[in-house]
Amino acid sequence: MAHLLHREAFQQTLHGQRTDLFILRGEGGLQVAISNYGARLVQIAVPDGQGGLVDVALGYDSLQGYLDGQLSMGALIGRWAGRLRSGQLTVPGHGAPLQLPTNSGPHHHHGGPRGSRFQVFAVDEVQADAIALSHVFRTEDDGVPGTVRLTVRIAVTPDNSLQMTWTAEAADAPTIVNITGHAFFNLAGVGSTHRHQLQVPASRYVPLALDLCPLGELDGVQGTAFDFRELRTVGEAIAQHGDQLALAGGLDHYLVLDSGVSARAPFALPPGSPGLRLAARLREPVSGRSMQVWSTAPGVQVYAGHGLKADPARDLGRGNGPGGWLWQPGDGICLEPMEYPDAPNHPAFPKRWLAPGEAEHGAIVYRFL
Repeated sequence: MAHLLHREAFQQTLHGQRTDLFILRGEGGLQVAISNYGARLVQIAVPDGQGGLVDVALGYDSLQGYLDGQLSMGALIGRWAGRLRSGQLTVPGHGAPLQLPTNSGPHHHHGGPRGSRFQVFAVDEVQADAIALSHVFRTEDDGVPGTVRLTVRIAVTPDNSLQMTWTAEAADAPTIVNITGHAFFNLAGVGSTHRHQLQVPASRYVPLALDLCPLGELDGVQGTAFDFRELRTVGEAIAQHGDQLALAGGLDHYLVLDSGVSARAPFALPPGSPGLRLAARLREPVSGRSMQVWSTAPGVQVYAGHGLKADPARDLGRGNGPGGWLWQPGDGICLEPMEYPDAPNHPAFPKRWLAPGEAEHGAIVYRFL
């Protein structure tokens, strides 16, 4: 059964703003808990076929867990997801790169030390099956030029899809945006996800340099640990080893979705939403539980959770109590649709600069089957 959450454990005043927990329920039985701290997916509980629910996303039982634990757990990531090498941002026509604040060794990572995962989002609207949140990115917070207003709608649907749609609007200067979701999935509910089977329609991936930032080129997945063009066990891929896996400490790489690969989404999005394509399939063979990831992004970062851990001294990690478990490396897998990593600093990588008044629309849909 899904772990019981207590709303009061998520209610606190942080940075002068009130945090809270919101439960969305869909007609098909899907139940999702969301905190406005980082617009986080705290819990995703899917029907187990026997009248109950099973939690398929890792999370903490309190706001304090998110403050002390895995920083990206369940969060919406922005303004720029992934790393910007050495904290530098190459701006067209600017000359020398801008220096941004760093937070992952020398790099600007997942929006920097004041990125969206550390912010309390404004709660604009709450319905039984949907919530609207918003946040304003400012140059004084993350060093990136331009003010951006981000509005996010998270909804559960009768077909057991979790839909996240957003609009990022530039206000006063050209800017960049790269939004993704950082949920850790475990379709078995507990234990290692190395037994999960993954499929990603991607023939190319982005190799990493020694500093874990892109080399600035693409390589083919044929014969590598990154070949998920057919359904493949995650543990089998990791067992291939290789220099790239050793460099990253495990599977944590960006796969470029094949151009022209598309499939008609078997669900509807709100009017005006952008088009989607299938980014990944994930299946847990024992339960038969599976999910699809649909996205507007050109690729997906696949992170097999080798950095996961729970701290029993601080009771971190949902499930430390009865019926649960202490997270171990590999107990969750992230599928993060996003723009090319470090794209502004690589001429060969596609990127888009938003002009003042322009808006970018994006979406991720997790469909549970």
